[in-house]
Amino acid sequence: MNEFLRKKWEMVGLADDYIFNKVMLDYDICLEVLRRILPDLHIKKIKLPNNQQEFAVAPDAKAVRFDIYTTDEQGNHYDIEMQVADHHNIAKRIRYYQTASSMEAYDKGQPYEQADDSYVIFFCNFDPFQLGQQRYVLHKHIDEIPEQIIEDGQTDILFNVPSLRHDVDPKMQAFLDMIAQREVEATDPLVVKLKERIAVIKRNRKWRSEYMRRSVYEMDQEMREKKIREGERKIRDGKREILEGKRELRKSRREIQKSKREIKEGQDRLKEKEQLI
Repeated sequence: MNEFLRKKWEMVGLADDYIFNKVMLDYDICLEVLRRILPDLHIKKIKLPNNQQEFAVAPDAKAVRFDIYTTDEQGNHYDIEMQVADHHNIAKRIRYYQTASSMEAYDKGQPYEQADDSYVIFFCNFDPFQLGQQRYVLHKHIDEIPEQIIEDGQTDILFNVPSLRHDVDPKMQAFLDMIAQREVEATDPLVVKLKERIAVIKRNRKWRSEYMRRSVYEMDQEMREKKIREGERKIRDGKREILEGKRELRKSRREIQKSKREIKEGQDRLKEKEQLI
């Protein structure tokens, strides 16, 4: 187990959410990544990135902990997420993250029109909508006039990391290539910083131990969930077998009833013949 985890630690890159979080906590890297994602905003500075930001939209609501959360000098809010596995719930997941982020955009007593803008950004190690795009930018629109975007201050951006379409800006493509561990131009300043930051993380014994503990926990959790799914499958199979058994039993009973009727009909015909004789 230790050898397996050690090799995993050595090979793991930005596509792993743990490494991604540690890398994006670097102020300069986070700022540059946001600038590449949203060049039109001309972001000058941000607050120190936080990976422990937790929100709950109501006391009894499900809480959400953002991977990386920050704001810029204009008050825009940014949630940056690394999504490793496809759980087929990305749309509802984004909706909840955006709701939690947007709650921070409204100060008490502040007019609605002064609310800050909120950006939820997902880097997905799969195509989130299976439509073949490299980048998906989501806004609300009017159904009857699809081209009419509703400017409510909310923007969702999802990147399909494995995509090879190269539809994004070359600088953004370099970051996506780094996540996907593809060959990338070594002279790009961000690429240099990313490699240096990853090397620093890999040398950190505390983070390595934390990563291994988390990996063991996740494997145990996955095993438990697998056993639960297996148990649920057996229960479903058992219920199906019981239903099939009941159907077979009803079928057998009908056949028995049919046979009894045929026997009775045969006996009645035999009596009629005996009476004729």
